[in-house]
Amino acid sequence: MKIIQLVYSLSSGGAEKFVVDLSNEMARRGHDVTLCMLLDDAPEGRAFNKQFLSPAVRFRSLHFERGFSLSKVRAVEKFILGERPDVVHCHLNVIPYVFRLAMTRRKIRFFHTLHSVAEKASGASAQKRINRFFYARRWIRPVTISRLCQESFVRFYHLPPAPHIDNGRSTVAPSAALSAVRQEVNGYKATASTPVFIHVARCDALKNQHLLISTFNRLDKEGTDFCLLVLGAGYGSDEGKRLQQAACNKIHFLGEKSNVGDYLLCADVFCLTSRFEGLPISLLEALSCGLTPVCTAVGGIPDVVTDGETGYLSAVSEEAYHQALLRFLHRRIEPEKLKAHFRANYSIDVCAEKYLALFQK
Repeated sequence: MKIIQLVYSLSSGGAEKFVVDLSNEMARRGHDVTLCMLLDDAPEGRAFNKQFLSPAVRFRSLHFERGFSLSKVRAVEKFILGERPDVVHCHLNVIPYVFRLAMTRRKIRFFHTLHSVAEKASGASAQKRINRFFYARRWIRPVTISRLCQESFVRFYHLPPAPHIDNGRSTVAPSAALSAVRQEVNGYKATASTPVFIHVARCDALKNQHLLISTFNRLDKEGTDFCLLVLGAGYGSDEGKRLQQAACNKIHFLGEKSNVGDYLLCADVFCLTSRFEGLPISLLEALSCGLTPVCTAVGGIPDVVTDGETGYLSAVSEEAYHQALLRFLHRRIEPEKLKAHFRANYSIDVCAEKYLALFQK
């Protein structure tokens, strides 16, 4: 098939990373794949994930600045019609750019992956009715990324369940910097047996880093041996600086990294304290490395993590998260079991197979 993956940007978010992985895997299977990014790729950060794109995938930036306009719609239409694809696969909220084509060019199959619960993936309030109009007629076919997201779709749009395909991720591979990263991480450890916890997320209220820091500060006061690595963008903000000032000296803020996988490969535990999630790509990356997840039981996380078997879950409170961390320290889960769980359910080849079957259906 000739497939266009349409996305707003390739910033460092999980959805953008997923689009790159999915494009790479579909191209590896012999499909003709173009990844089209609407925003201009020149400004720093907008095309962060472009560096991971396979040479087998064609890349195109339409060089838009932020904001919606009819002239931009026409530019997207011109690009798509010039490519003559079988499938246009939209991600996040780019579907307003294809409404007209979806209505008039029925030979092209349009799909839209909602990378969050429906109410957060619907765009402006007025757009809900337009989305529903296109979904109901199957002019644009929606796809959800977790059972929670599927349930929210039914509740929000009052439509039958959209297909549910779990997010996937390619197995994390080491970069040439792994040896240097391992040496760096060993420098943070008090002893060779110090457990390394890692948190990978932008600084954001929904990611709830206050809970993360306060709980690990509590472990420090109790004399627990650990080190916590915090990776992601936004920690230079006022809020990020406050978090850093509040953190004990066993917590290390390392900023945004292009080789996150190296740090995962040097860690033991993956931590998320979010108030809300869809199905986090960072969690799947951690599983591929055999890290035990210790996460709040929100969004699609309980679909991936079975408490006590493939990780530890907690309510969104310091006491509950503290207990989940202690459970890990008392009983660690075999890394090979977690890797097998990832390969069977959340690898990008499993995910791509399901998308391709849906495209061909």
